[in-house]
Amino acid sequence: MAYAACDMVHEVLGHGLACVLTGVRALSLSTVALQTSASNRFVAAAGSVANVLAGLVAMSLFRRGKTFGATRYFLWLFAALDLLNGTGYLLFSGVLDFGDWAVVIAGLEPHGAWRAMMAATGAVLYVGSIRFIAANAIRLVRSGSIDRVEMPRLVFPAYLTGGLLLVAAATLNRVSPSLVLMSGVSSGFGAMAGVAFVPRLVERRTEETARVAAPLGFNLGWVVAGLLVAFAFIAVLGPGVRLS
Repeated sequence: MAYAACDMVHEVLGHGLACVLTGVRALSLSTVALQTSASNRFVAAAGSVANVLAGLVAMSLFRRGKTFGATRYFLWLFAALDLLNGTGYLLFSGVLDFGDWAVVIAGLEPHGAWRAMMAATGAVLYVGSIRFIAANAIRLVRSGSIDRVEMPRLVFPAYLTGGLLLVAAATLNRVSPSLVLMSGVSSGFGAMAGVAFVPRLVERRTEETARVAAPLGFNLGWVVAGLLVAFAFIAVLGPGVRLS
């Protein structure tokens, strides 16, 4: 659910809202793209900006929580994915000269310098996001809400499952076969790779204690909701929905 929500924040709240504000017509929506009748720098940049803003809001809500459960875990994971996706896109576009931010700097000269500056900015923000995400996980461990040995279980299954979700949906896209790699794989496994560093950072900055917090328990409601969201994400949004 966190991965699907992150993707829709990028496409709908970001690109979609920017289209409404600038009068650009949206043609179709899928997990890999919001196809439009035209493009501009504002529409192109809006997806990443929306991800970062959503990530900061979600992390703020997470920090207000008192106990750790499925909902608070969702907020932390959703915030992490949004921050990594939003900042990682700068690095991705700067290195490969492809994607949303390549549109943002199109025509700006010297182009190589703009790409280098964008990639460097993306790298700094991406590393900063990892540290920020880890710092909030460290707060949980130090408060006794979770044991630090639980962090790999909270991170790696989500990273694998979410990545596979985005790739599975991307394989059904009708825009271009190349987007399976350039959007599905790059977003699901590339942009989100930073979350894999969190358990190690938590381990380095916390100490073992005799007190072992209860692990996150099984929650049938979240599992059922996740399965329904995954089905809709792959079967409906994967091929795309025509808007105009």
